[in-house]
Amino acid sequence: MKHFIQRLTLLCLLVTISGFAQTHTVSGKVVAFKRYALNKVKISAKKANTVVYTDTEGNFTITCNKKDHLVFNAAGFHNQKFKLKGEKELDVNLIAVLEESAYRDVVRFEHLSKEKLQYGLDNFLEDNNNFDQLATIYDVIQFVYPQAKVVDLDTTDSAEPGAFGATGPQIILDSRGVNSINSSLYALLVVDGIVINDISGVHPIEVKTCKVLMGNEAGHWGMRGGNGVVEITTKYQ
Repeated sequence: MKHFIQRLTLLCLLVTISGFAQTHTVSGKVVAFKRYALNKVKISAKKANTVVYTDTEGNFTITCNKKDHLVFNAAGFHNQKFKLKGEKELDVNLIAVLEESAYRDVVRFEHLSKEKLQYGLDNFLEDNNNFDQLATIYDVIQFVYPQAKVVDLDTTDSAEPGAFGATGPQIILDSRGVNSINSSLYALLVVDGIVINDISGVHPIEVKTCKVLMGNEAGHWGMRGGNGVVEITTKYQ
């Protein structure tokens, strides 16, 4: 009986030590428009089942597992999820939902003052994204429009060049097939108001806005926009 108790005590000790070994602390700051600290943002660790909130300076510290999943939630902003790989520091730029009702929620839940929110929308809208964290312009498009399919004309034998002399990788937005009189599968690619065939030279860090237009939204491009339009505005415009 004595040996059994000793073994049980040792086992409990090992379990406790193992539990402490899994404990991990992550600290960071949450902002909007890549500059304004966000207050009262909820941060949840899914595996550790812990929850904390940012302070008035946007700072937070949360105890979680090394490979936990953190979720950042604030009214009026898109949720963001991060899969940890042992990081101890994590700075987050939340993306504002561009709707009037969302703006009211941001102020009502005291995440950001009305004055800072309006100034950010008027002057720093190009920073209301995380495009700079993506590898290519095609990743940006798929981030904005997840259904978008990238077709590399250099490696896809079945892909016919578009009616506009497409050369680089092209984008298919509508899975239903050809909608344009030009018999092209591909979306119209527009950078700073100019139709171009190859957008591979556009770097994510240069992108101010990226819009995907379908149906009536693309009507101002006429028949050329029959398969959708990708409108990219750079910070250099």
